[in-house]
Amino acid sequence: MNLTHLRAFHLVASHGSYSRAANLAGLTQPTLSEQVRALEAKYGTKLVQRTGRGIELSSTGMRLFEVTKKMFAAQSEAEAILTGVHNLTGTRLRFDADAPVHAVPIMRRLRDAHPGISISLRIKNSAEIRGAVLAGTADIGITAQDSPHPRLTTRFLSQQDLVALVRTDSALGSRKSMAIAELAKESLIMREPGSITRQAMAHAMATALVRAGTLIETDSREAVHAAVLAGLGVGAIGEDEFNEDPRMTILDFTDQIPPLKEYIAYRTDRANDPLVVAVLHAARL
Repeated sequence: MNLTHLRAFHLVASHGSYSRAANLAGLTQPTLSEQVRALEAKYGTKLVQRTGRGIELSSTGMRLFEVTKKMFAAQSEAEAILTGVHNLTGTRLRFDADAPVHAVPIMRRLRDAHPGISISLRIKNSAEIRGAVLAGTADIGITAQDSPHPRLTTRFLSQQDLVALVRTDSALGSRKSMAIAELAKESLIMREPGSITRQAMAHAMATALVRAGTLIETDSREAVHAAVLAGLGVGAIGEDEFNEDPRMTILDFTDQIPPLKEYIAYRTDRANDPLVVAVLHAARL
């Protein structure tokens, strides 16, 4: 199939006349007419019929036009990817993540590759991140939630263990590990219900048939760290989220607890967006 002839047909069908299509394409009208006639002759079918006020498509022409619309739209999209991914100057990335530790390395590699990009990072829980990405108020999210959604694509990024956070000078501070059952005698500091860390900890305790002595609920990882540092109890966090404060330490749980997995999430209809492609490249996905 001659793509030049096919494009000539598409231009005429799109603009409704040979003269208008020729002007917009920078071609002469006879050249465009000849290319369409060559396509018709090759396949032995009439595609375009001239009328007094323009053109009409035959039934075959209408069916072919539906195909060429998709075909040349895909070509334009491919060109946008190949040219746009290298030129994000002035572009603003709205990045939502459940913890800075997961987003910052990606942001650094993205800025190295695209110095002109600006980035807005917001820290939220996983449920809020998914909602923001779906609503279009965030371009990319990093979330621990991978439940299917027809308009959302998630790609595995990393995983980490669920650990206990304690003060170094506490009764648990000299240990390397603890059992979930020991939380029955402790005040447990956890995130709000929308947090995957909270859900994982609650599931682990239910499996072990354990209830914490008391529960302290916070709305951020920073608040969990602050509460532990204040001596209010034992915190539950992802291992990578520990900020290496010498006043605190982390303990592994001896129980078998599935790791916390992190995913990059974006709207499926933006899979070929140059900004999304650039972020996935920076995330090495």
